[in-house]
Amino acid sequence: MAIKVKEIYDLCESISPFDTQESWDRSGLNLGSFDDEIFHIVVCLELTLDIAKNLQPHTLVITHHPLIFTPLTQIHTQSYPSNLIGILLRKNCALISLHTNFDKSHLNAYLTHKILQWKHFKAQDFFMYGEIEPTSLKSLALQVGKKLQAKAVSYTQGDDIYENTQESSSLDSIKEVYVVCGSGCSLLSLIPQKPQTCLITGDIKHHDAMIAKSNGFSLIDMGHYESEKYFVEIFESILQNAGYNAIIADCKNPFYFCSIID
Repeated sequence: MAIKVKEIYDLCESISPFDTQESWDRSGLNLGSFDDEIFHIVVCLELTLDIAKNLQPHTLVITHHPLIFTPLTQIHTQSYPSNLIGILLRKNCALISLHTNFDKSHLNAYLTHKILQWKHFKAQDFFMYGEIEPTSLKSLALQVGKKLQAKAVSYTQGDDIYENTQESSSLDSIKEVYVVCGSGCSLLSLIPQKPQTCLITGDIKHHDAMIAKSNGFSLIDMGHYESEKYFVEIFESILQNAGYNAIIADCKNPFYFCSIID
């Protein structure tokens, strides 16, 4: 039975309002019309070429990562994202994205409470925040990696900016934790500069690490994909509870890992 795109859009709006997304974000109806009739729903972390090629005509794709992130001045159908846009238009498909609005309403809490098992953590702006039993930074990084089933986890130790104080002797023991799925280092300036503090996020760049080190707090890079791959199972459950069936066509981590042995 055909349904209108607007019907699913309204469901998305009700559980994760689009006006709560960050100002730079592009969540919402990325492609198609509210009046389009669809016969299939596909949920994925983001649209890939393989997923696009295998879509049935008149499918609504629901993604976490928006397909169109920067303004398009031209459509070249041999390059991203125009190549995917062309495929969807030929098949009369539509695409809705729920990105930072969904991070705030669902994904950060799901990651922290269900996957990392810190059920006492509370939302604090864009972060999930809480205190844990004092744990060494390396041990904490290993715990996070195991819970996420990550191939690799890296971490950065904050510098000792508390010389000759009680805090100086316990810097490697983490007790205050901030969690942000995806890429959260743009929020570094919002974290109080206190010892024994750690931000757990993904996509940590070299300069982000240097800023954190110099400010005396630590970082754990859990991976962008690893922290957001749960979008599909969360949203599939939302659709099922609302009486809709969806096909899961989740993309795989684009990175491969190899071990270097001396």
